[in-house]
Amino acid sequence: MMTPQQRRAVRLVVGLLVAGLVLGVTFAALTLVFRGDVLAYQRGRHPGADPGEPARTLWTRPIPVLVVAMLYVWVARRLLTGAYRAYRRVRVVSVVGFVAVGWLFVSAEYPAWLRAVQAAQLAVLAALIVAVNRPLLRAAFPRVPDPRPRNRRAALLLAVLAPLVAEVTLGTVPLRMAWAWLVFAPVYSGGALFVREVVRRRGGGIASLLLMGVVYGLVEEGLALQSLTSPHLYHAAGWAPRPFGINTAYTELNLVYHAVFSITVPVVVTELCFPAHGRAPYLRRGGVIGAGVIALLGAALLRVSVPPAEDPGYTMPLAAVLTVAALAVALTVVALRLRARPAPRPGRSAVPPRAVALGALTAAATLVFLGALWPFGGARQPLFTHGAWALLPMAGAAAVAAAAAVALRRWAASPAWTRRHTVAACAGALAGHTLFGLLANADSLPDRAYLGAVALLTVTMGVVAARRMAGRAAGVARGA
Repeated sequence: MMTPQQRRAVRLVVGLLVAGLVLGVTFAALTLVFRGDVLAYQRGRHPGADPGEPARTLWTRPIPVLVVAMLYVWVARRLLTGAYRAYRRVRVVSVVGFVAVGWLFVSAEYPAWLRAVQAAQLAVLAALIVAVNRPLLRAAFPRVPDPRPRNRRAALLLAVLAPLVAEVTLGTVPLRMAWAWLVFAPVYSGGALFVREVVRRRGGGIASLLLMGVVYGLVEEGLALQSLTSPHLYHAAGWAPRPFGINTAYTELNLVYHAVFSITVPVVVTELCFPAHGRAPYLRRGGVIGAGVIALLGAALLRVSVPPAEDPGYTMPLAAVLTVAALAVALTVVALRLRARPAPRPGRSAVPPRAVALGALTAAATLVFLGALWPFGGARQPLFTHGAWALLPMAGAAAVAAAAAVALRRWAASPAWTRRHTVAACAGALAGHTLFGLLANADSLPDRAYLGAVALLTVTMGVVAARRMAGRAAGVARGA
């Protein structure tokens, strides 16, 4: 129960929230009513800029502030009920609102009379920050432990591993342009986290992860980069024949690559690092939604940064956009309906090879698959085309991928399959794809040295991890 002083402190916070809402609505309304004066002021401040730019960006500034202000109503109602999570959200919203309005005020993109409203908003938000963080109010909202499982460290590791595995350890971006990795990080990190959480919550296994990895590839390559159909980007049109305008070899390579190395391998490696957590969710519902939003924003960042610079003037045909989107939706439905089998089916398993041999096999399969599809030498020239003979290595790559998938599925169904085998399979595939990057992507001595070190480190870490698991298994057996 709250004391009378605490109830008064809560009412003060609610009053400040309402005042912030009123000022946010007032600012947005004045911007709409006097938009002509606002646009004239902004054009006068930037006479050399695009005349249409202020009109296009007029609402990009007040709308976020208004959205934050509208959240106050919902938060205030929950706050009056004594909900701890509402109190925590007020603390976050007050700081976010203060930063947003402060940026608007400092940027001076609005006339002085509108900046007076912003100054009033800043004053209210500053008072709200002080009021909501008083010890008296903190004592009124004791933290209630949430019994739902969560593992922030595992989620963070997966968010770091996904872009590292997919981009950094393949060498697609040279060291001299290492900053470009940051452009790809949000879509990889958010995408891998979102896929893992959704699949595991639905009870899906490796098959679901692989299918969702294909969906991820369709979104990134098809809708964000437009690379599956572009006749110019990455010279992918010259790799193989293009029926219906599809870059066939590029599509085959990248959809399989994303399924394995952007999603499945990072998820499996993370779960190996946190075996006690198992397949339980790493995030709660809000975190899953946040990961999905980050992935979408990351895809949008790719869309506005890479194609305009690397493939100016090309826009994916509407029919292709709708086809890719429909295929992504269909595969998502299938992936989320699949369930991991709790036990192997009789007659569907085979004794797996030793861990070292398994790692060598996955490394070789990766090298062969990527090498069969990647354009070496003259294929990097814009006007060069493989012709119809490129269908042969495409068929060979597909056969290698299918054979590897079938073999791994049968071996993993065997009672003899252990976590050591999982480590060996992942380490071999990772080492193979880094060695391929060393052969195909590295064009300088620093890049070659870097990728060689990464491949060696991958193998070393895989061997050490497998040996430790073997030692633990032997210790358990002796204890039994």
